[in-house]
Parts: sequence; structure tokens; C-alpha cells
Amino acid sequence: MKKISMLVLLLVIFLFPTNNYAQEETYLDVKIGKTYSENEVLTITSSENLYLVDADYNKVLDLNTKSVTATLKDNKIEVKSDSQTYSTDFPQDGSMLIGTDGFLKVKNEYRGYISFRVIENKLYVINSVELESYLKGVVPRELSPSYPIEALKAQAICSRGFALNNINKYSKLGYNLDDTTNCQAYEGKTIESENSNKAVDETKGIYATYDGKVANTIYGASSGGTTANANEVWMGDSISYLKAIEDPYSSNYTWECEFGSDEINKALKASGKDVGDFLNFNIAEVDSSGRVKNIDIIGTDKTETVTGSQFRNIFGNMKLKSTLFTISATEKGIVFNGKGFGHGVGMSQLGAVEMAKTGKSANEIIGFYFPGVILNK
Repeated sequence: MKKISMLVLLLVIFLFPTNNYAQEETYLDVKIGKTYSENEVLTITSSENLYLVDADYNKVLDLNTKSVTATLKDNKIEVKSDSQTYSTDFPQDGSMLIGTDGFLKVKNEYRGYISFRVIENKLYVINSVELESYLKGVVPRELSPSYPIEALKAQAICSRGFALNNINKYSKLGYNLDDTTNCQAYEGKTIESENSNKAVDETKGIYATYDGKVANTIYGASSGGTTANANEVWMGDSISYLKAIEDPYSSNYTWECEFGSDEINKALKASGKDVGDFLNFNIAEVDSSGRVKNIDIIGTDKTETVTGSQFRNIFGNMKLKSTLFTISATEKGIVFNGKGFGHGVGMSQLGAVEMAKTGKSANEIIGFYFPGVILNK
């Protein structure tokens, strides 16, 4: 089995002419999928032959195969096919990437390129992808492509601004964003649809600005009738365009859930809240939008106060869908009646849909949820 060392690969880069695949576009390095342990095999495939490119996306070597594996061994990355080992020490800094003229498949299909990082002896898979292509894998994941095109265009504008504003979120780890809701849900080419792609294409390059800077156009599922102040949800300085406003377009989303005493005690102990046996909850403080800011957990041993966000985390964000709730006691336990879904800051996605249904444009939707911003085009 023939082996090509990294020295040979570097010589290929410097001694032979290259085909330039670079574009004057913003590329993002997005961590995708799971992390791989030592000796765990990752398979990358394509319908077209694979090749290697350098950090400027210049093609440097044809691999003459449609499938390779990458494996972390002794803190080094081995990349090979069934018939050939290309490297036993593949770069871990994004200076070399795997590309194809088709799409790269790593569980999902992706546009762009694949590279790797090794962090705490784990192999991270990185999709280096142009911003507009990235958005085509975000928008339909964040908002159903069946919704009106103007809502999808508003989502594209929000997602573009969010990506640019948070581009350094994981820079210390050697990449920009991940594919989870910690950033934005992203599933690559696999989830793309004609309608959402159209929304991205028709808003190409457009994002909101405030005082000449890219606005952090945050969004969530539903405001429940009132958006939230960003500084009250996450602390920090007040942001003029992320303040609480009345939202009649997103007022109908309501929810209810009930927890019994045993279930409450179990959740409290699992989260390290040792207050003794649970007795009651008391909403100690609400913010300017009516959301729970602080809540007392009253037990037989002591009372502990947590923030509304911490409280949601204790009992599950899919059960307590927001901090915009009231509580009441029953014979069986505690009933929560709430409005909205998510943190409530910025654009309500369901509100955007309702606005679009009434004939509002994407620009009008952005202007409503982010007062004072200017679109850069």
C-alpha cells in the first residue's frame, strides 16, 4: 500500500501549478456532526472523485477515489482509501482540506470542503463552506420551507447577520461555529429546498446593521406576545435594537405542563439543588416583558433562588418552553401556564410567518423586530 507523507504533499503544493478554486466570498469553518474518539473511523464519500486543496482552496492533489477514511491515531490523523494511504499526519489546522466537484457526505451531504481539528484527543470534523451556501443549510432547518417566502427571506437575513456577528464564537478552538442551536441548526446540502434556497439567493449579502456594525439579529420560535430585552435575558449592556416590544403577531402560542412532587424532587436533586423535600415555588421577580427573572425554590431545608433560564434548564426547555409563565398549585403538584417558545429576544419566527401572511415584506419584518437597524443593501 503506497503512502504519501505530508512532506510530499507540501512539495506538491509549492512545486506544481495549481487550479485556483478560491472565491472572494466569506467562508465559515463549521463543526459538524459528532466528535470521533481515538481509532474511531470517519468515512467521507462523494459521487465525484475527491481531491486536496490548500487553505486558499487551491487544488493541490487528486486522490482518484470517491471515498476516504480519517482516523485519529496517537494524536495524529490518518487519511486513506481502500488502496492507498495519503497521510499518517494530516494537518489539524485547516491548512489542507478535502474537496470534490460534487457534494461531500459525512452522514449528511455538504457543500464546500472538509478539514479536521484535534481537541482533547478527539477528532472534530469541520465543514469549510461559503456563507451563502451555509445559509442554505440553515434556513430550512430553522424555519419550514413551506412558510411564505417573505418570512424565509427574513430568516435568511437574520441568520446571515447572526453568523457574521458570531463568527469568532469558537475561534479559540480553531473554527467559527457549530451545527447545533448553540449557534444555528445546520444540516448542509441534505436539508436544502427550492423555496428556502430562493430566500437565500434573493437576499444574497443582505444583513442588518446598527451604528455601522453588523447587528446581532437573534431570533427564536415565538415571543408569546412580547419580545424580551436582551440584557435582561443574558445580562450585559442594553442593546437598542434588542429591546422588549409588543408583538401581536406572535401572541397565540400558549402551553401548559404539570409536574408532580416526586418529579420535581427528582429534577432538583439531578441538578444539584439540595433544598430538602420540595414545598413550593415562588416567582420572586419578573422582567419588563413579564418573563420570570428570578424564582424561589422552597424546600424543607432551605430556599434557593435561581434565574428563570436556570429554572427552565432544571425542568427541561421542551417542557417549560419559555420563562413567560405563571404557576399554580394543584393536589398533584404544580401547573405552569405559559406563552411563547424560546428566549424571546429578537425576531419571533412564528410572528414573522404571520406578518408575511398579512403581506408584510422581509424588510418590514426585520424593521419591526429590530427597531432602528439598517439593511446594508
